[in-house]
Amino acid sequence: MPQHLELRELLPAEHIRVPLDAETVHDAVRQLVEHLAAQGAVRDPAALQRLLASTPLRDVVAVGRHAVLPHYRTDAVDRLVLALGIPPRPLQGADLEPGAEPRIVFLILAPPGAATRYLQTVAALTRALAREDVVRALLDARTPADVLAIPELGTLKIQPRLVVRDVMRHRVETVTPDTPARDAVDLMVRHRLRALPVVGEKGEVLGVLAERDVVRALLPQIPRAADQAAGGEIRVPPTLKVRDIMTRSVLCIPEEMGVDEAASMMIHKDVEQVPVVGAGRLTGVLTRSDIIRKLFAR
Repeated sequence: MPQHLELRELLPAEHIRVPLDAETVHDAVRQLVEHLAAQGAVRDPAALQRLLASTPLRDVVAVGRHAVLPHYRTDAVDRLVLALGIPPRPLQGADLEPGAEPRIVFLILAPPGAATRYLQTVAALTRALAREDVVRALLDARTPADVLAIPELGTLKIQPRLVVRDVMRHRVETVTPDTPARDAVDLMVRHRLRALPVVGEKGEVLGVLAERDVVRALLPQIPRAADQAAGGEIRVPPTLKVRDIMTRSVLCIPEEMGVDEAASMMIHKDVEQVPVVGAGRLTGVLTRSDIIRKLFAR
């Protein structure tokens, strides 16, 4: 296997639709799939169409306001396939973030066994699309040749080593030491979270508030059987702050750590999730379930 794969090897001119006449994200994906099937890049077009019809667009990575990366793991392809569509107007979609105006759609299809290449491709494109000059050049493109002439895309390399940044959760709910414990508990319940990173003013990780911290702190408030019969309930003292109950010693891992090393460390330390840091700031969270879902889910 080569040490790296260049984006231009995955994105030939015939896989690029500029302009793409679509109104919604779902329509854009459908058209790109049909285009790939017409180019012979899809082994089983009918199976892929059935997948699109039965599967919600839940695996869509949004990069800024203008780009989305829908991606699927499917037996309908026998290798990683990439397509790009650029519609003339922003796409609509019920699942889009407020303020999103996507006009750049990178569709990624991969067989179930190509987990590493699949995740690395998503990560490489995400890094490229974080650059305003790349996004502007794509929005200004009028032909596939214009796209392929963008230097940053022509030289983009997809490394074979899978790192934490490629599988972590980038959007993370956080609290500060001064957050009322009652608000933190409400946040955990509302989002079904087992832990919340505690961060400082500069985004540095100061600790973690885990379920066990909450239970330990509120143990005296748990109603006894007799109280429950009388309608007793748990009341979080309004003066209690996150700093009063959080765990200050917390394992953090860097974005560039290999996923295999991170998974081994999490198993050895018996932790379900760990904060991920880059340049001294919280950048995401890695959970054991994320590793399993992204590497092995079909």
